[in-house]
Amino acid sequence: MLCKLSRWMISRAEDTGKKLPRIVDRHLGRCSKCRERARASMSLSSRLRGERSAWLAGVPEFPAVPGSDRVRPRTELGAAETARPKSRRPWLALRPLPVAASVIVLVAAGLVLFRVRPREPGPSAEDRMAARAAIKTLTSAPEGIQGVVGEAESPLDKERQILERSLTSAVDYLQARLNIKIERKDSQRSF
Repeated sequence: MLCKLSRWMISRAEDTGKKLPRIVDRHLGRCSKCRERARASMSLSSRLRGERSAWLAGVPEFPAVPGSDRVRPRTELGAAETARPKSRRPWLALRPLPVAASVIVLVAAGLVLFRVRPREPGPSAEDRMAARAAIKTLTSAPEGIQGVVGEAESPLDKERQILERSLTSAVDYLQARLNIKIERKDSQRSF
């Protein structure tokens, strides 16, 4: 079990670049298999870095052959195949009839939408006069209207009153069920 844990810690130390724990260092002093695994693991990254350039030098380049599913090495391709491909013509030059037809359809659809939509008539002269009269009555309200609006009950006051009534009914219920006497300080009324 300790060998398995030590090998895992060795691999983890190589992956993360952290130092091995002391318990693993002590185990490496006693176990030759784990010590050999640690040496191999530590030399692995340097070996792979050294072999990478040699391995990449041996890989040939394989460009795709146009018009074929087959891939050939560059040495088999001719001069015409390795040359830069011709630039493509713009999409409008390829198919002018479908493009023209779609533009005509879009223009016709726009004309139909703007011509067929019914226009709403504007307000009549009588409606305008009625609106002006309503605005005049609102602006010429008596000066006391602001006081009336300020005295109007706010939603918070209503909410407070509802909560007070709920509390009073809860106290009444508890008094009836528990047979206790609850007094209010402000009204000196017993329930």
